[in-house]
Amino acid sequence: MDDNRPEKDTSRTISEFLRLNKWSILIAAIAVVFILIGLFRVNGDEVRTLLRKAINICMECIGIG
Repeated sequence: MDDNRPEKDTSRTISEFLRLNKWSILIAAIAVVFILIGLFRVNGDEVRTLLRKAINICMECIGIG
């Protein structure tokens, strides 16, 4: 094993990672917020209505409905 390697300074590595990826982290955080908003606003009525509309459109496309 190579014991001559210097130890990494983890605090510097983390701050460097955050500095280099701040836009990616911001976009990912915004995406998570929007996913949570979508999950919390779903109720039974909205899902049922959406499914009914999707089934009707599908039936019209294949010529059954």
